[in-house]
Formats: sequence, C-alpha cells, structure tokens
Amino acid sequence: MGLKEKIFGEGDGYDYSTLCMPSMPWGKKRHPMKFYPLDEPLPLLLSLIMGLQHAFAMVGGLITPPYVVAKFTIDDFPFPNVELQQYAIVAALITSGICTCINVLRFEIPLSKKLLGRRLFIGSGLLSVMGTSFTFLPIFEIAIRQMKADGIEGTVAYGKMLGTSMLCALLEVIFSLIPGGTIQKIFPPVVSAITVTLIGVALTGTGMKYWGGGVVCAEMIWKEHSQVVDSVGFGQPVSGVPSAICTGNGKVALPYGSAEYIGLGFSVLCFLVVIELFG
Repeated sequence: MGLKEKIFGEGDGYDYSTLCMPSMPWGKKRHPMKFYPLDEPLPLLLSLIMGLQHAFAMVGGLITPPYVVAKFTIDDFPFPNVELQQYAIVAALITSGICTCINVLRFEIPLSKKLLGRRLFIGSGLLSVMGTSFTFLPIFEIAIRQMKADGIEGTVAYGKMLGTSMLCALLEVIFSLIPGGTIQKIFPPVVSAITVTLIGVALTGTGMKYWGGGVVCAEMIWKEHSQVVDSVGFGQPVSGVPSAICTGNGKVALPYGSAEYIGLGFSVLCFLVVIELFG
C-alpha cells in the first residue's frame, strides 16, 4: 500500500464525494450508506474527518448534563460557586475518557466461559464514546430540589444522588449478564418507546426555557410571580411586575421571551431541520 492509499484510501469505499456531500431529498441519485467492518484499516484523512466530527458532536453532550446539574440544581441563582461547575465538567470529561478507553479496548472477564458457559467482556470493542446521559436530568433536578426544600444543602443532596446512582448502576451490571432475548422479553419495544418518549417530554420544558433566554429567567418569572409579567409577549409590558433580565448570554442582556431570543432559537431549529434533510 502506497502513501496515497494510506492517506486517502483506495476503492469505491472511500468515495469522499459520497461520504461528505449532502444528499438532496428530491435527487434521483441516492448514495447508499457505507459501513466499514470492525477491523477495517481506515485511511488517515477519513480517520481525521470522522474523528473531528465525532469530537464536535460529543463535547456538547458530555459537558451539558454536569453543567446543568451543578449550576441550575445545586448552586442556584446567582451561581456563586464557579469552581463547582468547572469541577463537575472536568470530572465528566475525565470519566468519559477513561470509560471510552475501556470500552474500545474490550477486556474479557476472567473465568466467564467456565462459570457462565459463555465469554463475557467489559466494553464493546467498537469505537464509541462512553459519556454522560441526559436521561437522569429530570429525576436529578426534582430530587435535589426536593431535598433542598427540606433543608439539605445542594452539595450534600448532589452526593446523595451520586450514591443512589452508584447503587442503581449495580442493577445495570446484573442486566448486562442476562441474554439479549430475555432482556427483550422483559423490556418489549412498547415499554422502551414509552420510556424514551417520556424522557424527551420531561426535557422539553428545560429546552423551552432556554429558548426564551435561559432557565434562570424562566424560573424567576414563572415561580416568583403567578400572574403574567411584563416580559411575556416578546418583551411588551403587560403588568407592573418587573421582568427578569437574562444576563448569562455573554454581553446580551434582554428580558426573558424577547424577540431576539425567540428568533435565535427558531433559526437554530430551522438549521437543524436543514442538516437533517440535506446532511
């Protein structure tokens, strides 16, 4: 294999126009999705492109859950403990890196063949990132806020939830030892689909708060004032209650629900739809 093949690859499997160019919905020519075998030696250029794409896609999902929990659940407004937020984000990144190495290298569990009659492994052996999840956020937020309402400090409540998660992780370890067919009988598609749907529904409220300018602004308005306040209606005054100014968006400081925030969120939504259609 020459230098050109090592960098760009050879054969129809490395057609970069098919791999990188968008596919138009109205186009007559459809590019079939290319899947590579487990031990396929990828060329350098393709590895760099896919690795950079994967890194950009995963960073947001890795840092958002610890940031949301540390800032909006444990710390509370006006978020004085910046070190706690930084610690949570760094801990998530380090843990993700360690778990990713274990998952990619795939270690066999000793004596698993002898004791259980089949070989068991720690890790999948696939090039996939092990990171934090969004599924626990609704439960974390509700539980920590309830404990804080009962007089428990935010950091202590966070520690209690971490301990609970560690115990629940043992249940997942037990599930991993059960054959796949049995798991599908215990959790049929209708159960899994409803669970995933409810997770998305629970996170919709947080997304709408961000869309209007920020979670803090929404909490300050809708939880402190039961009536409609002056920031509702794209910033048009409708009552005498002062609105919450969203100050956590760089140099921009506008009332919650301002047209600028709504327009920016709508443009992001349209951009995601375009990427989904043409990407």
